[in-house]
Amino acid sequence: MAGFVMARLTSVPSLVAAMPLAASLPGVIFALPAGGVSDATDRRLVLLSAKTLFFLGMAGLAVVTALGGLSPFALLVFTAMLGTAGAFSAPAWWATLGDLVPERLLSRSLGLDGLQWNIGQIVGPVLGGFLLASITAGGMFAVAAALTTAVVVFLFIWRGRSRFRLSTPGEAAAERMLGAIGAGARYLANAPALQVTCWRTVLFVFPACALADLLPLVGSRYLHAGPEGYGLLLSAIGAGSVVGALALPRLKDSVHLDKMLASSSFMYGGCMVLLVLTHNDLVAAVALAGSGGAWLIGVTTLNLGAREAVPAWVVSRALGAYLMVFQASIVLGSLIWGGIADAIGVKWSLLAAAATFVPGLLTVRWLGLPVVESGEMKVVPRAHPDVAVEPEAEDGPVMIVVDYKVSPENEEAFIEVMEELRVARRRTGASRWGVFEDVGERGRFVETFVVPSWGEYLVQRARYTAADQRALDASRGLTEGEDGPTVRYFIHPESAFSYRRRARWRRLRGVDRLLLSSPQLPQVHRSDETGEN
Repeated sequence: MAGFVMARLTSVPSLVAAMPLAASLPGVIFALPAGGVSDATDRRLVLLSAKTLFFLGMAGLAVVTALGGLSPFALLVFTAMLGTAGAFSAPAWWATLGDLVPERLLSRSLGLDGLQWNIGQIVGPVLGGFLLASITAGGMFAVAAALTTAVVVFLFIWRGRSRFRLSTPGEAAAERMLGAIGAGARYLANAPALQVTCWRTVLFVFPACALADLLPLVGSRYLHAGPEGYGLLLSAIGAGSVVGALALPRLKDSVHLDKMLASSSFMYGGCMVLLVLTHNDLVAAVALAGSGGAWLIGVTTLNLGAREAVPAWVVSRALGAYLMVFQASIVLGSLIWGGIADAIGVKWSLLAAAATFVPGLLTVRWLGLPVVESGEMKVVPRAHPDVAVEPEAEDGPVMIVVDYKVSPENEEAFIEVMEELRVARRRTGASRWGVFEDVGERGRFVETFVVPSWGEYLVQRARYTAADQRALDASRGLTEGEDGPTVRYFIHPESAFSYRRRARWRRLRGVDRLLLSSPQLPQVHRSDETGEN
Protein backbone atom coordinates (compact mmCIF):
# COMPACT_ATOMS: atom_id res chain seq x y z
CA MET A 1 0.00 0.00 0.00
CA ALA A 2 2.97 2.34 0.34
CA GLY A 3 3.12 2.54 -3.46
CA PHE A 4 -0.48 3.74 -3.53
CA VAL A 5 0.38 6.33 -0.87
CA MET A 6 3.20 7.54 -3.12
CA ALA A 7 0.80 7.70 -6.08
CA ARG A 8 -1.37 10.01 -3.95
CA LEU A 9 1.60 12.19 -2.99
CA THR A 10 2.86 12.61 -6.57
CA SER A 11 1.78 11.85 -10.13
CA VAL A 12 5.32 11.49 -11.54
CA PRO A 13 5.69 7.87 -12.79
CA SER A 14 9.42 7.68 -12.02
CA LEU A 15 8.82 8.66 -8.38
CA VAL A 16 6.13 6.01 -8.03
CA ALA A 17 8.42 3.45 -9.66
CA ALA A 18 11.19 4.53 -7.26
CA MET A 19 9.34 2.87 -4.37
CA PRO A 20 10.45 -0.67 -5.33
CA LEU A 21 13.90 0.80 -6.01
CA ALA A 22 14.11 2.22 -2.47
CA ALA A 23 12.95 -1.10 -1.04
CA SER A 24 15.39 -3.16 -3.11
CA LEU A 25 18.56 -1.03 -3.23
CA PRO A 26 19.52 -1.98 0.37
CA GLY A 27 19.40 -5.60 -0.75
CA VAL A 28 22.02 -4.87 -3.41
CA ILE A 29 24.25 -3.14 -0.87
CA PHE A 30 23.74 -5.37 2.16
CA ALA A 31 22.67 -8.81 0.87
CA LEU A 32 26.16 -10.33 0.71
CA PRO A 33 27.23 -8.88 4.10
CA ALA A 34 23.89 -10.07 5.47
CA GLY A 35 24.65 -13.60 4.29
CA GLY A 36 28.09 -13.40 5.95
CA VAL A 37 26.55 -12.14 9.18
CA SER A 38 23.98 -14.93 9.09
CA ASP A 39 26.63 -17.63 8.58
CA ALA A 40 29.05 -16.16 11.13
CA THR A 41 26.76 -15.45 14.09
CA ASP A 42 23.52 -16.43 15.79
CA ARG A 43 20.77 -16.30 13.17
CA ARG A 44 18.13 -15.61 15.78
CA LEU A 45 19.91 -12.40 16.76
CA VAL A 46 20.16 -11.41 13.10
CA LEU A 47 16.42 -11.93 12.65
CA LEU A 48 15.63 -10.14 15.91
CA SER A 49 17.74 -7.12 14.94
CA ALA A 50 16.22 -6.97 11.46
CA LYS A 51 12.63 -7.17 12.69
CA THR A 52 13.34 -4.55 15.36
CA LEU A 53 14.63 -2.23 12.63
CA PHE A 54 11.48 -2.96 10.63
CA PHE A 55 9.33 -2.02 13.64
CA LEU A 56 11.24 1.25 14.11
CA GLY A 57 10.76 2.10 10.43
CA MET A 58 7.01 1.51 10.56
CA ALA A 59 6.68 3.43 13.82
CA GLY A 60 8.70 6.30 12.33
CA LEU A 61 6.40 6.42 9.30
CA ALA A 62 3.37 6.58 11.59
CA VAL A 63 4.84 9.44 13.62
CA VAL A 64 5.97 11.48 10.60
CA THR A 65 2.59 11.04 8.91
CA ALA A 66 0.70 12.02 12.07
CA LEU A 67 2.81 15.20 12.31
CA GLY A 68 2.00 16.07 8.70
CA GLY A 69 5.59 15.68 7.49
CA LEU A 70 5.12 12.81 5.03
CA SER A 71 6.61 13.74 1.66
CA PRO A 72 7.77 11.63 -1.32
CA PHE A 73 11.36 11.97 -0.08
CA ALA A 74 10.48 10.93 3.49
CA LEU A 75 8.49 7.95 2.22
CA LEU A 76 11.44 6.83 0.09
CA VAL A 77 13.85 7.14 3.05
CA PHE A 78 11.66 5.06 5.37
CA THR A 79 11.06 2.53 2.59
CA ALA A 80 14.85 2.15 2.25
CA MET A 81 15.03 1.55 6.01
CA LEU A 82 12.42 -1.19 5.74
CA GLY A 83 14.32 -2.63 2.76
CA THR A 84 17.50 -2.76 4.84
CA ALA A 85 15.66 -4.76 7.49
CA GLY A 86 14.43 -7.15 4.82
CA ALA A 87 17.91 -7.51 3.31
CA PHE A 88 19.36 -8.72 6.63
CA SER A 89 16.33 -10.85 7.46
CA ALA A 90 15.95 -12.85 4.25
CA PRO A 91 19.22 -14.90 4.13
CA ALA A 92 18.99 -15.74 7.84
CA TRP A 93 15.39 -16.86 7.51
CA TRP A 94 15.91 -18.91 4.34
CA ALA A 95 18.91 -20.68 5.87
CA THR A 96 17.03 -21.38 9.12
CA LEU A 97 14.08 -22.71 7.15
CA GLY A 98 16.36 -25.29 5.54
CA ASP A 99 17.49 -26.43 8.99
CA LEU A 100 13.96 -26.80 10.34
CA VAL A 101 12.86 -29.54 7.93
CA PRO A 102 14.40 -32.67 6.36
CA GLU A 103 16.06 -32.09 3.00
CA ARG A 104 13.44 -34.10 1.12
CA LEU A 105 10.76 -31.68 2.34
CA LEU A 106 12.67 -28.50 1.50
CA SER A 107 10.72 -27.61 -1.64
CA ARG A 108 7.43 -28.15 0.19
CA SER A 109 8.57 -26.02 3.12
CA LEU A 110 9.55 -23.23 0.73
CA GLY A 111 6.14 -23.56 -0.89
CA LEU A 112 4.42 -23.35 2.50
CA ASP A 113 6.55 -20.34 3.38
CA GLY A 114 5.42 -18.70 0.16
CA LEU A 115 1.84 -19.75 0.93
CA GLN A 116 1.76 -18.06 4.33
CA TRP A 117 3.46 -15.01 2.84
CA ASN A 118 0.87 -14.74 0.10
CA ILE A 119 -2.04 -15.31 2.44
CA GLY A 120 -0.68 -12.17 4.05
CA GLN A 121 -0.62 -10.64 0.57
CA ILE A 122 -4.36 -11.28 0.38
CA VAL A 123 -5.33 -10.13 3.86
CA GLY A 124 -2.76 -7.33 4.15
CA PRO A 125 -3.78 -5.23 1.13
CA VAL A 126 -7.48 -5.54 1.94
CA LEU A 127 -6.83 -4.50 5.54
CA GLY A 128 -4.41 -1.80 4.39
CA GLY A 129 -6.88 -0.39 1.89
CA PHE A 130 -9.62 -0.30 4.53
CA LEU A 131 -7.31 1.38 7.05
CA LEU A 132 -6.03 3.87 4.47
CA ALA A 133 -9.58 4.87 3.59
CA SER A 134 -10.82 5.04 7.19
CA ILE A 135 -7.94 6.18 9.44
CA THR A 136 -5.50 7.59 6.81
CA ALA A 137 -1.92 6.53 6.09
CA GLY A 138 -0.63 7.33 9.59
CA GLY A 139 -3.08 4.92 11.20
CA MET A 140 -2.25 2.23 8.65
CA PHE A 141 1.48 2.52 9.43
CA ALA A 142 0.78 2.47 13.18
CA VAL A 143 -1.24 -0.75 12.89
CA ALA A 144 1.57 -2.34 10.84
CA ALA A 145 4.10 -1.37 13.52
CA ALA A 146 1.89 -2.85 16.25
CA LEU A 147 1.56 -6.15 14.35
CA THR A 148 5.35 -6.32 13.97
CA THR A 149 5.81 -6.36 17.74
CA ALA A 150 4.46 -9.95 17.88
CA VAL A 151 7.30 -11.13 15.62
CA VAL A 152 9.89 -9.21 17.67
CA VAL A 153 8.63 -10.74 20.93
CA PHE A 154 8.66 -14.26 19.47
CA LEU A 155 12.25 -13.89 18.24
CA PHE A 156 13.29 -12.48 21.61
CA ILE A 157 11.89 -15.56 23.39
CA TRP A 158 12.83 -18.25 20.84
CA ARG A 159 16.32 -19.68 21.26
CA GLY A 160 16.35 -22.41 18.63
CA ARG A 161 18.91 -25.20 18.66
CA SER A 162 22.68 -24.93 18.63
CA ARG A 163 23.03 -26.06 15.02
CA PHE A 164 21.37 -22.84 13.86
CA ARG A 165 24.20 -20.76 15.31
CA LEU A 166 27.42 -21.76 13.55
CA SER A 167 28.14 -21.47 9.89
CA THR A 168 30.50 -24.29 9.02
CA PRO A 169 30.09 -27.89 10.23
CA GLY A 170 33.17 -28.96 12.13
CA GLU A 171 34.41 -25.51 13.06
CA ALA A 172 35.00 -24.80 16.73
CA ALA A 173 33.84 -21.18 16.45
CA ALA A 174 32.07 -18.86 14.08
CA GLU A 175 34.11 -17.25 11.33
CA ARG A 176 35.27 -13.70 11.53
CA MET A 177 32.78 -11.39 9.89
CA LEU A 178 34.95 -9.98 7.10
CA GLY A 179 36.38 -13.43 6.43
CA ALA A 180 32.87 -14.85 6.12
CA ILE A 181 31.88 -12.15 3.64
CA GLY A 182 35.08 -12.64 1.64
CA ALA A 183 34.52 -16.40 1.57
CA GLY A 184 31.02 -15.86 0.21
CA ALA A 185 32.24 -13.54 -2.55
CA ARG A 186 35.06 -15.97 -3.42
CA TYR A 187 32.64 -18.89 -3.57
CA LEU A 188 30.27 -16.99 -5.87
CA ALA A 189 33.18 -16.14 -8.18
CA ASN A 190 34.10 -19.84 -8.46
CA ALA A 191 30.67 -21.52 -8.48
CA PRO A 192 29.38 -21.83 -12.07
CA ALA A 193 26.07 -23.39 -10.98
CA LEU A 194 25.31 -20.46 -8.67
CA GLN A 195 26.33 -17.99 -11.38
CA VAL A 196 23.84 -19.57 -13.80
CA THR A 197 21.09 -19.19 -11.19
CA CYS A 198 21.97 -15.52 -10.80
CA TRP A 199 21.78 -14.93 -14.55
CA ARG A 200 18.39 -16.65 -14.70
CA THR A 201 17.27 -14.42 -11.83
CA VAL A 202 18.12 -11.28 -13.83
CA LEU A 203 16.30 -12.56 -16.92
CA PHE A 204 13.13 -13.28 -14.92
CA VAL A 205 12.99 -10.55 -12.27
CA PHE A 206 14.02 -7.58 -14.45
CA PRO A 207 10.95 -7.71 -16.75
CA ALA A 208 8.63 -8.98 -14.02
CA CYS A 209 9.26 -6.06 -11.67
CA ALA A 210 7.70 -3.61 -14.16
CA LEU A 211 4.24 -4.71 -13.04
CA ALA A 212 4.96 -4.00 -9.37
CA ASP A 213 6.59 -0.68 -10.30
CA LEU A 214 3.68 0.63 -12.35
CA LEU A 215 0.65 -1.11 -10.82
CA PRO A 216 -0.27 1.89 -8.59
CA LEU A 217 -0.58 4.02 -11.73
CA VAL A 218 -2.51 1.32 -13.61
CA GLY A 219 -4.93 1.03 -10.70
CA SER A 220 -5.49 4.75 -10.22
CA ARG A 221 -5.41 5.93 -13.87
CA TYR A 222 -6.94 3.12 -15.91
CA LEU A 223 -8.96 1.06 -13.46
CA HIS A 224 -9.99 4.10 -11.37
CA ALA A 225 -9.48 2.17 -8.13
CA GLY A 226 -9.57 3.84 -4.74
CA PRO A 227 -7.71 2.56 -1.67
CA GLU A 228 -10.13 -0.33 -1.15
CA GLY A 229 -10.10 -1.23 -4.85
CA TYR A 230 -6.34 -1.11 -5.04
CA GLY A 231 -6.16 -3.35 -1.98
CA LEU A 232 -8.42 -5.84 -3.76
CA LEU A 233 -6.13 -5.77 -6.82
CA LEU A 234 -3.16 -6.64 -4.62
CA SER A 235 -5.24 -9.35 -2.98
CA ALA A 236 -5.82 -10.87 -6.40
CA ILE A 237 -2.06 -11.19 -6.80
CA GLY A 238 -1.89 -12.83 -3.39
CA ALA A 239 -4.71 -15.24 -4.26
CA GLY A 240 -2.89 -16.30 -7.40
CA SER A 241 0.26 -16.84 -5.37
CA VAL A 242 -1.62 -19.10 -2.98
CA VAL A 243 -2.79 -21.24 -5.90
CA GLY A 244 0.79 -21.34 -7.18
CA ALA A 245 2.07 -22.39 -3.75
CA LEU A 246 -0.45 -25.23 -3.59
CA ALA A 247 0.56 -26.44 -7.07
CA LEU A 248 4.29 -26.10 -6.45
CA PRO A 249 5.01 -29.43 -4.66
CA ARG A 250 3.40 -31.45 -7.45
CA LEU A 251 5.24 -29.44 -10.10
CA LYS A 252 8.58 -29.82 -8.29
CA ASP A 253 8.22 -33.61 -8.24
CA SER A 254 7.33 -33.97 -11.92
CA VAL A 255 8.69 -30.94 -13.85
CA HIS A 256 12.29 -29.86 -14.40
CA LEU A 257 13.26 -26.53 -12.84
CA ASP A 258 13.95 -25.02 -16.27
CA LYS A 259 10.45 -25.84 -17.51
CA MET A 260 8.92 -24.41 -14.34
CA LEU A 261 10.80 -21.14 -14.79
CA ALA A 262 10.08 -20.93 -18.52
CA SER A 263 6.36 -21.54 -17.92
CA SER A 264 6.33 -18.88 -15.22
CA SER A 265 8.00 -16.37 -17.55
CA PHE A 266 5.54 -17.08 -20.39
CA MET A 267 2.53 -16.86 -18.08
CA TYR A 268 3.71 -13.67 -16.38
CA GLY A 269 4.32 -11.92 -19.70
CA GLY A 270 0.92 -12.99 -20.99
CA CYS A 271 -0.80 -11.66 -17.88
CA MET A 272 0.94 -8.29 -18.32
CA VAL A 273 -0.32 -8.05 -21.90
CA LEU A 274 -3.85 -8.97 -20.78
CA LEU A 275 -3.77 -6.29 -18.08
CA VAL A 276 -2.78 -3.66 -20.66
CA LEU A 277 -5.53 -4.64 -23.09
CA THR A 278 -8.41 -4.62 -20.60
CA HIS A 279 -10.29 -1.96 -18.68
CA ASN A 280 -12.52 -4.47 -16.94
CA ASP A 281 -11.88 -4.88 -13.23
CA LEU A 282 -12.70 -8.61 -13.21
CA VAL A 283 -10.41 -9.40 -16.15
CA ALA A 284 -7.68 -7.28 -14.53
CA ALA A 285 -8.07 -9.25 -11.30
CA VAL A 286 -7.73 -12.53 -13.21
CA ALA A 287 -4.59 -11.24 -14.96
CA LEU A 288 -3.09 -10.14 -11.65
CA ALA A 289 -3.92 -13.49 -10.05
CA GLY A 290 -2.13 -15.26 -12.89
CA SER A 291 0.89 -13.02 -12.48
CA GLY A 292 0.91 -13.75 -8.73
CA GLY A 293 0.99 -17.51 -9.30
CA ALA A 294 3.68 -17.20 -11.98
CA TRP A 295 5.76 -14.97 -9.71
CA LEU A 296 5.65 -17.37 -6.77
CA ILE A 297 6.55 -20.42 -8.88
CA GLY A 298 9.32 -18.54 -10.68
CA VAL A 299 10.91 -17.06 -7.57
CA THR A 300 10.67 -20.33 -5.60
CA THR A 301 12.29 -22.15 -8.52
CA LEU A 302 15.19 -19.68 -8.49
CA ASN A 303 15.48 -20.00 -4.71
CA LEU A 304 15.69 -23.79 -5.01
CA GLY A 305 18.31 -23.45 -7.73
CA ALA A 306 20.44 -21.23 -5.48
CA ARG A 307 20.12 -23.56 -2.49
CA GLU A 308 20.86 -26.76 -4.40
CA ALA A 309 24.01 -25.32 -5.99
CA VAL A 310 25.98 -24.87 -2.74
CA PRO A 311 26.96 -26.86 0.39
CA ALA A 312 25.56 -26.09 3.83
CA TRP A 313 28.57 -24.13 5.09
CA VAL A 314 28.00 -21.29 2.63
CA VAL A 315 24.22 -21.46 2.14
CA SER A 316 23.39 -18.12 3.81
CA ARG A 317 26.11 -16.34 1.85
CA ALA A 318 24.97 -17.98 -1.39
CA LEU A 319 21.41 -16.93 -0.69
CA GLY A 320 22.72 -13.47 0.15
CA ALA A 321 24.47 -13.34 -3.24
CA TYR A 322 21.28 -14.54 -4.92
CA LEU A 323 19.30 -11.90 -3.02
CA MET A 324 21.81 -9.23 -4.08
CA VAL A 325 21.29 -10.12 -7.74
CA PHE A 326 17.53 -10.38 -7.19
CA GLN A 327 17.34 -6.92 -5.65
CA ALA A 328 19.74 -5.45 -8.21
CA SER A 329 17.36 -6.65 -10.93
CA ILE A 330 14.49 -4.86 -9.21
CA VAL A 331 16.56 -1.69 -8.79
CA LEU A 332 17.58 -1.73 -12.45
CA GLY A 333 14.01 -2.44 -13.49
CA SER A 334 12.61 0.39 -11.36
CA LEU A 335 15.02 2.88 -12.92
CA ILE A 336 14.44 1.73 -16.49
CA TRP A 337 10.71 1.03 -16.45
CA GLY A 338 9.96 4.26 -14.57
CA GLY A 339 11.98 6.25 -17.12
CA ILE A 340 10.31 4.49 -20.05
CA ALA A 341 6.90 5.17 -18.52
CA ASP A 342 7.79 8.87 -18.28
CA ALA A 343 8.71 8.85 -21.98
CA ILE A 344 6.13 6.61 -23.70
CA GLY A 345 3.43 5.94 -21.10
CA VAL A 346 2.55 3.25 -18.60
CA LYS A 347 0.85 0.79 -20.94
CA TRP A 348 3.62 0.79 -23.53
CA SER A 349 6.13 0.26 -20.76
CA LEU A 350 4.27 -2.85 -19.61
CA LEU A 351 4.17 -4.18 -23.17
CA ALA A 352 7.91 -3.59 -23.52
CA ALA A 353 8.50 -5.42 -20.23
CA ALA A 354 6.42 -8.37 -21.42
CA ALA A 355 8.57 -8.58 -24.57
CA THR A 356 11.71 -8.59 -22.38
CA PHE A 357 10.81 -12.08 -21.15
CA VAL A 358 11.70 -13.43 -24.61
CA PRO A 359 15.54 -13.49 -24.10
CA GLY A 360 15.06 -15.55 -20.95
CA LEU A 361 12.88 -18.04 -22.80
CA LEU A 362 15.35 -18.32 -25.69
CA THR A 363 18.40 -18.93 -23.48
CA VAL A 364 16.99 -21.74 -21.32
CA ARG A 365 18.93 -24.30 -23.35
CA TRP A 366 22.31 -22.61 -22.69
CA LEU A 367 21.64 -21.28 -19.19
CA GLY A 368 19.81 -24.18 -17.60
CA LEU A 369 19.26 -24.17 -13.86
CA PRO A 370 21.52 -26.69 -12.09
CA VAL A 371 19.98 -29.88 -10.77
CA VAL A 372 22.44 -31.20 -8.18
CA GLU A 373 22.10 -34.47 -6.31
CA SER A 374 21.78 -33.80 -2.58
CA GLY A 375 24.74 -36.05 -1.76
CA GLU A 376 27.04 -34.05 -4.03
CA MET A 377 26.96 -31.04 -1.68
CA LYS A 378 27.60 -33.02 1.52
CA VAL A 379 30.80 -32.03 3.28
CA VAL A 380 33.32 -34.90 3.49
CA PRO A 381 35.52 -34.86 6.64
CA ARG A 382 39.28 -35.05 6.00
CA ALA A 383 42.09 -36.06 8.31
CA HIS A 384 44.31 -33.47 9.95
CA PRO A 385 47.44 -32.75 7.85
CA ASP A 386 50.59 -34.57 8.90
CA VAL A 387 53.08 -31.91 10.06
CA ALA A 388 56.17 -32.05 12.27
CA VAL A 389 55.34 -28.80 14.10
CA GLU A 390 51.77 -27.54 14.43
CA PRO A 391 51.52 -23.84 13.49
CA GLU A 392 49.18 -21.46 15.30
CA ALA A 393 45.84 -20.70 13.66
CA GLU A 394 46.85 -17.15 12.73
CA ASP A 395 50.19 -18.16 11.15
CA GLY A 396 50.38 -17.50 7.45
CA PRO A 397 50.12 -17.08 4.57
CA VAL A 398 50.42 -20.82 3.94
CA MET A 399 51.51 -22.30 0.60
CA ILE A 400 50.59 -25.91 -0.08
CA VAL A 401 52.67 -27.73 -2.68
CA VAL A 402 51.43 -31.05 -4.11
CA ASP A 403 53.93 -33.04 -6.19
CA TYR A 404 52.47 -35.44 -8.81
CA LYS A 405 54.16 -38.01 -11.06
CA VAL A 406 51.88 -38.80 -14.00
CA SER A 407 52.42 -41.32 -16.80
CA PRO A 408 52.38 -39.87 -20.36
CA GLU A 409 49.09 -41.51 -21.32
CA ASN A 410 47.32 -39.90 -18.33
CA GLU A 411 48.59 -36.35 -18.78
CA GLU A 412 45.51 -35.03 -20.65
CA ALA A 413 43.12 -36.52 -18.09
CA PHE A 414 45.28 -35.11 -15.32
CA ILE A 415 45.07 -31.56 -16.72
CA GLU A 416 41.25 -31.86 -16.86
CA VAL A 417 41.15 -32.98 -13.23
CA MET A 418 43.40 -30.05 -12.29
CA GLU A 419 40.81 -27.65 -13.73
CA GLU A 420 38.19 -29.16 -11.43
CA LEU A 421 40.60 -28.90 -8.51
CA ARG A 422 41.30 -25.25 -9.34
CA VAL A 423 37.62 -24.39 -8.91
CA ALA A 424 37.36 -26.48 -5.73
CA ARG A 425 40.49 -24.96 -4.14
CA ARG A 426 39.53 -21.37 -5.00
CA ARG A 427 35.94 -21.50 -3.81
CA THR A 428 36.83 -23.18 -0.54
CA GLY A 429 39.52 -20.70 0.48
CA ALA A 430 42.59 -20.51 -1.78
CA SER A 431 43.60 -16.96 -2.67
CA ARG A 432 46.01 -18.13 -5.40
CA TRP A 433 46.32 -21.38 -7.36
CA GLY A 434 48.57 -22.74 -10.08
CA VAL A 435 49.85 -25.94 -11.66
CA PHE A 436 53.32 -26.28 -13.22
CA GLU A 437 55.02 -28.95 -15.33
CA ASP A 438 58.67 -29.84 -14.78
CA VAL A 439 60.60 -29.26 -18.03
CA GLY A 440 63.45 -31.42 -16.77
CA GLU A 441 61.37 -34.51 -15.97
CA ARG A 442 58.52 -35.76 -18.13
CA GLY A 443 55.25 -36.29 -16.26
CA ARG A 444 56.17 -34.41 -13.08
CA PHE A 445 53.62 -31.72 -12.12
CA VAL A 446 53.48 -29.41 -9.12
CA GLU A 447 50.21 -27.91 -7.87
CA THR A 448 50.49 -24.87 -5.58
CA PHE A 449 47.84 -22.85 -3.81
CA VAL A 450 47.96 -20.21 -1.08
CA VAL A 451 45.63 -19.81 1.90
CA PRO A 452 45.78 -16.70 4.13
CA SER A 453 46.48 -18.58 7.37
CA TRP A 454 46.93 -22.04 8.84
CA GLY A 455 43.56 -21.81 10.57
CA GLU A 456 41.85 -20.97 7.29
CA TYR A 457 43.60 -23.89 5.63
CA LEU A 458 42.18 -26.24 8.27
CA VAL A 459 38.77 -24.69 7.63
CA GLN A 460 39.25 -25.23 3.89
CA ARG A 461 39.89 -28.94 4.49
CA ALA A 462 36.54 -29.11 6.29
CA ARG A 463 34.71 -27.59 3.32
CA TYR A 464 35.37 -30.09 0.54
CA THR A 465 32.16 -31.67 -0.70
CA ALA A 466 31.64 -35.16 -2.10
CA ALA A 467 32.01 -33.71 -5.63
CA ASP A 468 35.30 -32.03 -4.64
CA GLN A 469 36.51 -35.26 -3.04
CA ARG A 470 35.96 -37.12 -6.30
CA ALA A 471 38.30 -34.68 -8.05
CA LEU A 472 40.89 -35.18 -5.29
CA ASP A 473 40.56 -38.97 -5.60
CA ALA A 474 40.87 -38.72 -9.39
CA SER A 475 44.12 -36.74 -9.12
CA ARG A 476 45.48 -39.35 -6.72
CA GLY A 477 44.38 -42.18 -9.02
CA LEU A 478 46.28 -40.64 -11.96
CA THR A 479 49.49 -40.39 -9.92
CA GLU A 480 52.11 -43.11 -10.18
CA GLY A 481 53.11 -44.97 -7.04
CA GLU A 482 51.13 -46.45 -4.19
CA ASP A 483 51.55 -43.48 -1.86
CA GLY A 484 50.06 -40.98 -4.31
CA PRO A 485 51.18 -37.34 -4.54
CA THR A 486 53.52 -35.76 -2.01
CA VAL A 487 52.10 -32.82 -0.03
CA ARG A 488 54.26 -30.17 1.64
CA TYR A 489 53.25 -27.12 3.66
CA PHE A 490 55.19 -23.84 3.74
CA ILE A 491 54.71 -20.86 6.08
CA HIS A 492 55.70 -17.37 4.90
CA PRO A 493 58.99 -16.13 6.49
CA GLU A 494 57.24 -13.06 7.92
CA SER A 495 54.64 -15.15 9.76
CA ALA A 496 54.52 -15.46 13.54
CA PHE A 497 55.39 -19.17 13.15
CA SER A 498 58.67 -18.42 11.38
CA TYR A 499 59.46 -15.55 13.74
CA ARG A 500 59.12 -17.82 16.76
CA ARG A 501 61.41 -20.41 15.21
CA ARG A 502 64.03 -17.75 14.35
CA ALA A 503 63.76 -16.37 17.88
CA ARG A 504 64.35 -19.88 19.25
CA TRP A 505 67.37 -20.24 16.97
CA ARG A 506 68.73 -16.87 18.15
CA ARG A 507 68.32 -17.98 21.76
CA LEU A 508 70.22 -21.22 21.07
CA ARG A 509 73.03 -19.35 19.34
CA GLY A 510 73.21 -16.99 22.34
CA VAL A 511 73.55 -19.93 24.72
CA ASP A 512 76.25 -21.41 22.49
CA ARG A 513 78.27 -18.20 22.66
CA LEU A 514 77.96 -18.12 26.44
CA LEU A 515 79.17 -21.70 26.68
CA LEU A 516 82.12 -21.09 24.41
CA SER A 517 83.24 -18.08 26.40
CA SER A 518 82.87 -19.73 29.84
CA PRO A 519 86.27 -20.11 31.67
CA GLN A 520 85.10 -23.31 33.37
CA LEU A 521 84.77 -25.14 30.04
CA PRO A 522 87.60 -26.26 27.79
CA GLN A 523 88.01 -24.05 24.75
CA VAL A 524 87.11 -25.49 21.38
CA HIS A 525 89.62 -24.73 18.61
CA ARG A 526 88.53 -24.68 14.99
CA SER A 527 90.79 -24.96 11.98
CA ASP A 528 90.48 -22.06 9.58
CA GLU A 529 91.49 -24.27 6.65
CA THR A 530 89.49 -27.45 7.12
CA GLY A 531 86.69 -26.47 9.46
CA GLU A 532 87.34 -29.61 11.50
CA ASN A 533 87.76 -29.66 15.31
